[in-house]
Amino acid sequence: MMVPLIWILIVLAACIILALIVYGILCLIEPHRHELTHIYLSSSQQASNDKISISTGEDIFPLSNDASGKDPDIRLFFFSDIHIETCFISSDTILHHIEEEHNIKPLDAVIFGGDIVTWPKYKDKGFKYLKQISDLCRKLDIPFMAVTGNHDIALSDTDVEKECGVELIEGRYKVIRGSGGKEFSICGVDDTGREEREWFDMPECPEGRPVVFVAHDPDAILHTGERLPDFMLSGHTHGGQLYLPFGIRIAPRHKNVLPRAGILKGIFRYRNTTLFISRGLGCGYLPIRSGSVPELSVIEIS
Repeated sequence: MMVPLIWILIVLAACIILALIVYGILCLIEPHRHELTHIYLSSSQQASNDKISISTGEDIFPLSNDASGKDPDIRLFFFSDIHIETCFISSDTILHHIEEEHNIKPLDAVIFGGDIVTWPKYKDKGFKYLKQISDLCRKLDIPFMAVTGNHDIALSDTDVEKECGVELIEGRYKVIRGSGGKEFSICGVDDTGREEREWFDMPECPEGRPVVFVAHDPDAILHTGERLPDFMLSGHTHGGQLYLPFGIRIAPRHKNVLPRAGILKGIFRYRNTTLFISRGLGCGYLPIRSGSVPELSVIEIS
């Protein structure tokens, strides 16, 4: 006896509805999880044979996250994209990881990659979050630096520095001597937001030191000016934030060159620059994630 078509359709519809419910629950759970990644950056990292062509006509190469086997020249703790309204990773969690990693091997700097808030009215909550991190960095004598993100354009730089206790490195550089004895210039740029986008050249840094460039938007690597940095740290993309099974991205950022090419998270080589894009912590407008677990990173450069 054949099963009537209507029953097949009902069962199929029920399976689809169940799958959507499960997927929705997982999307709500994932923002509460986090991963501490250890990222190894080197100018001599082997590039993948799989190049990614971007709309400028250039190629970007994915890099594997392989430890060099030697002590790093500098060790950084990097996090980005709090979006305090939709961030479920507590400041205590970050404090724990900073203190734990610093005890294992000294951290040379803590760096925040921008987007304190999504909406300016929540700035006080975001400032308090960063101030707790600043207080620990001061206690441990670790420099705490930051750039602002596209959602932070309504926030005063003066307020950010004063209320968060962080040093903004937008338009300037700071020399950091790594625990290995080598000096690095760490510099950054401001983010003007997506409505009237303006790109800034990378600040001039003295020759003779490797340069770590911090910019909220990874597309800033395409607009650094005459000189390219040795290394770059960024966020902004949330790692893609939402994926269906099999890695199908739901909400691509079409206006951005790198994300449009699928460059959303991980380590890449652009010309002579080694670029790391963090998945960030918060969620932007909706408190959901799928396939992009919130990320804190210890970055070792050699």
